[in-house]
Amino acid sequence: MLTVLTVLVLIQTLGESTPSTPADAQTEAGQGTSAGSTSVGGPIGRVPGAAVPSGSGAPSAVADPNDPDTAGHVAATIAAAALPAGATFVSAGSGTWHVVPGTSPTVGVGPRALTYTIEVEDGLPAELDQQFAQTVDATLADPRSWIGDGQVSFTRIDNGDPDIRISLTSELTIRTPDNCGWDIPLEASCFNGWMSRVLINDARWTRGAMSYNGDLTAYRAYAVNHEVGHALGNKHQPCPANGGPAPIMMQQSWSTSDNDLAQLDPQTVPADGNVCVANPYPFPSVTAVPTAAQSPSPAG
Repeated sequence: MLTVLTVLVLIQTLGESTPSTPADAQTEAGQGTSAGSTSVGGPIGRVPGAAVPSGSGAPSAVADPNDPDTAGHVAATIAAAALPAGATFVSAGSGTWHVVPGTSPTVGVGPRALTYTIEVEDGLPAELDQQFAQTVDATLADPRSWIGDGQVSFTRIDNGDPDIRISLTSELTIRTPDNCGWDIPLEASCFNGWMSRVLINDARWTRGAMSYNGDLTAYRAYAVNHEVGHALGNKHQPCPANGGPAPIMMQQSWSTSDNDLAQLDPQTVPADGNVCVANPYPFPSVTAVPTAAQSPSPAG
């Protein structure tokens, strides 16, 4: 009997998995912390590299924290965190990226001057190059974005070594341990610090988030601003006031409800009942780029 028990303990020990999120990746899941599943595969029936059919992934029920998924993770029960139904997308690229040609004048007047490149994973549709580039440029140049407090400025380059690589990336490449990981099994984007790379999930880019109710323009601005916010050193925030605008560093891809997010990141988010309104900008009330002498406070 003792021998049998010893063998069982060894099997259980060898079967334990290690966290799949790199230590320097800041994701929708938290500040680079392990949170459960280590799988990097796609959903059941998903073929890497194949287009995903429209209509899949829509939540059908309100979350029940007492009914986790088959792997024991509560994430699958949070209806707001599901990937909405919508257009098809390529689930797996090549794992390499190309720089989209193009530069921009400096936007913002802040003394913290950062350069960025815009990159798209090889294997994604070619038409995404300019769509992604134009959206990122417009988002970072918006006075409601990070330039709105007069502390930071951005310049797009297409050669050399940038401060930040803003990279559109397929859902399965996102999930690999060297990129964002898959500790919380929900579609997310992240900032990977050791690569200085913002990884924007193409599945989310294509379909958005339940909290944005089909508004892809606003969601895409949120995704860029949130992950660039991590690149600037900002951490996640809860909803500060019921009915108010969500802070840009709230995990809005998954929910604007503190009670939802507290199940995934209880160290950051209290289960206080607050529900915010989706908001894609760090300084939503700013209407013009401030001069160096003007530094408005963040809203939220």
